[in-house]
Amino acid sequence: MLSLLLLATSCQKNSYNRFSSLHKVFFSCETSISPYNQLSTPGRFLSVRKSEGKLTITDSDGEKFEETLPESKNRSFIMGLGGLILGTPTFNNDDMSIWAYDLGCPHCDTHNVRLKFDLQGKATCSKCGGEWNLNADGSPLNNDGVQRRPLYRYPTTFNNGILTVSN
Repeated sequence: MLSLLLLATSCQKNSYNRFSSLHKVFFSCETSISPYNQLSTPGRFLSVRKSEGKLTITDSDGEKFEETLPESKNRSFIMGLGGLILGTPTFNNDDMSIWAYDLGCPHCDTHNVRLKFDLQGKATCSKCGGEWNLNADGSPLNNDGVQRRPLYRYPTTFNNGILTVSN
């Protein structure tokens, strides 16, 4: 009986709610303007980071864009653990909605360790070596014997061309 209880408890430890991040986030953008217009293309992702009154947006090709924030947005935008990865995944996304992941590595779980991602939708951490699939719900890719959680994911809403990420 005790072994069944331990087995049930151990299985629950590794099941993650996909929106289980304790990190607060609030961000919005108009998806009809560049570079955010890339978000409607399946498999395309952008990273968004806030620093010193500016947003730095990087696309899957590595091209960077900077946007100066008005004071009201600078105070209101909260970027989670390490920033955001925004995009339209190609799998498990029947309504072609835009998803938001945290740019911070969920394994290292610190604000200064950020993921890099490529055109195939693979996100990689240079510190721990973890890899995640942005096109498949942020699930871990590599099976290196280390138990990794999926990427932190944030709820999104889309209304009149405005994408909002908020928890």
